[in-house]
Amino acid sequence: MTLLFGLIYGSWMYIDRYTDVRGGRWSNCLRRLSIWSIVANYFPLELIKTEDLDPNRNYIFGYHPHGLLTVGAGVNFLTEATHFSTLFPGIRPHLMIIRFNFLIPFARELLLNLGACRVSREGCQYFLNGSSAQGNAVVIVCGGMRELYLTEYQTMIFYLKKRKGFIRLALENGASLVPVITFGENEHYRRYKNWISNRWIWGRSIIGILPLRHSVTTVVGKPIHVNQIIDPSQTDIDQLHYQYLQAIEQVYDINKANYGLEHVKLKII
Repeated sequence: MTLLFGLIYGSWMYIDRYTDVRGGRWSNCLRRLSIWSIVANYFPLELIKTEDLDPNRNYIFGYHPHGLLTVGAGVNFLTEATHFSTLFPGIRPHLMIIRFNFLIPFARELLLNLGACRVSREGCQYFLNGSSAQGNAVVIVCGGMRELYLTEYQTMIFYLKKRKGFIRLALENGASLVPVITFGENEHYRRYKNWISNRWIWGRSIIGILPLRHSVTTVVGKPIHVNQIIDPSQTDIDQLHYQYLQAIEQVYDINKANYGLEHVKLKII
């Protein structure tokens, strides 16, 4: 029986293998489950809007930092625990994540129904090129795994200087760029050095697995509206990338004192 079930589900995963780059699935009921509010209240977690977003445009949210859990991105953009649809009516967020997550049985179904899709050119283009109308927000954790390894308690390091793929996507599709910073994302675990490793992390409880209870605030900055250039030059990309770097620094400098990081200088590498 177990073998039969495995064969059936394996066949389904094969048949459904392109859904993660073709819009995924969306379940309002699943996104509004009360369990997500329990998760958000544990830290607690809050979503801050600085400016209205036009539902007649598409957006790329550049999310920073990655952190060890990326809890801010998951709770804010995969669920309604922080009332995203109330703050940004007409905007539908899609958290873009690595393909490995869609190879995990059953977890892929949950992620797809929460609106997650694969972080690939094809997956992003589906939402940005008009195939899925307007009002889409593609959420990209720009620093990726490289930034995860740079995560330190009470620091703010963005691996961003060489990340320009999302800039090209914005130019090719005329999608607005929105800088997003989560304050408290790096404070869920402490990292220690010992004779075994300098990457030893520790959270809450005796075994140290649970994340520390530290307030998490995600600030959605002012959008940078982008004129479409179907075939952008390297100069076009570099200019917009520089503008984005300036915007993300501004969001950090304006807000850092509000969330206990006034003593922490942002490092963009």
